[in-house]
Amino acid sequence: MGPTETLAQFVVDTRLGDIPPKAVEISKLVILDVLGVTLAASRQAIARILNEYLREAAAAPRAGVIGSPLRTEPALAAWANGALAFALDFDDNIHGSTHTVPAALAIGEGNGASGAKLLEAYILGRDICFRLDAALDAGRRKNQGGPTSRGWYAGGTTGSLAAAAAAGKVLRLNAKQMATAFGIAVAGAGGVRRNFGTMAKALQTGNAARNGVTAALLAQKGFTADRTILEAPMGFAAALCLEGECDWDALTKDLGKFFYMEKLPPIKRFPTCTPAHRPIEGLLALRQQHGFTADDVESVESDFHQRSLARIDPQEAIAGPNSMPFILAVALLDGKVALEQFTDEKIHDPRVRGAMAKIRHRANERQPGQAEPPDRITVTLRNGATHTIEVAERTTLHTNEEIHGKFFDCATLALSRERADQLAGLIDRLENVDDIGALMRCMNGNDLKTSTD
Repeated sequence: MGPTETLAQFVVDTRLGDIPPKAVEISKLVILDVLGVTLAASRQAIARILNEYLREAAAAPRAGVIGSPLRTEPALAAWANGALAFALDFDDNIHGSTHTVPAALAIGEGNGASGAKLLEAYILGRDICFRLDAALDAGRRKNQGGPTSRGWYAGGTTGSLAAAAAAGKVLRLNAKQMATAFGIAVAGAGGVRRNFGTMAKALQTGNAARNGVTAALLAQKGFTADRTILEAPMGFAAALCLEGECDWDALTKDLGKFFYMEKLPPIKRFPTCTPAHRPIEGLLALRQQHGFTADDVESVESDFHQRSLARIDPQEAIAGPNSMPFILAVALLDGKVALEQFTDEKIHDPRVRGAMAKIRHRANERQPGQAEPPDRITVTLRNGATHTIEVAERTTLHTNEEIHGKFFDCATLALSRERADQLAGLIDRLENVDDIGALMRCMNGNDLKTSTD
């Protein structure tokens, strides 16, 4: 078998009992994290627009929309929930939950799937996601090119196949159907990084979730597609990668012997695109060490990481997580970077605009083939003093207490504390939940806090 059929067979054959307990426990934490972030996003303008579209679509009400009483058909529910999962850029920094969880939930809710089946689907979908990204974007880690460097966004490309794996697992597709689902998913795969800082950024993971659901349902009904779509000439890898860029070994290395969810993906401390985290930590550390305020500062110099943080002059809240001048300005002014700062009012606050004018770009000196250097942040004060710090590592959340704390901060923007506790309890014992519809009833009931509807 080639890589496509090998991965399909792996997804079909693997059961929860084959997966190490460590991967199961970690997966529950990451699912908790992404559902909390999705609930927080359900109070944003993007949710209002998506919900308006869904109401006008008037599709069969078979799957729930997180943070809203709305129900719609599964592919559209996956689409909306996938977009909300990524809207705040506050999910884990690999973003593999933004399409797999919505796809599995949307299919599973209408099919009476158990929590154990959701976990199976999620862990296997993320394994496919990790493997595809490692293979097709291998050059990114070495700063040697690849699809990402040319503008492709993995959440919409490889994410479509990961979502198909998750949805297909819930539907219990056979190996032939699963390989076909991968081929169908590629027919709709897409997404570019230029949309970062707009609502369309989030729509890309929503599209991936929808692609996965649609692909699995069509494959189940006998729809056809190329079952060698990854490796075939003019197939997925050939379209995305230049000659020699794909690391084919990464697709199947230790397949079934090691699951990527055995290691906790980085859970974000800050609601921003990941490359901003080290500069944030550096500026906050300098601010605390030297006791300066924004009024004392002449300039702050940092790499803007413009491949991911391209919005130099943001005009709406959703652009904030992809704008280094805005992010560092609020860190300088408020001594923190938190969800409540990412508002249209804050974006246009004259004090924030004044602080943004002090943020200067320092070019990244990384050369092809070099490891990623530390972020260097330099603050120059109006009295002439200069303070510099280098930050090599990002601080992430890694304990149960930290991740649960973040979940409740996010989830209670939409749910009562009682409902949030109920949802957390269900996820903590997810492998023993008979019907995942119970999760959705927590997240889209009629007792939600004031919403965007």
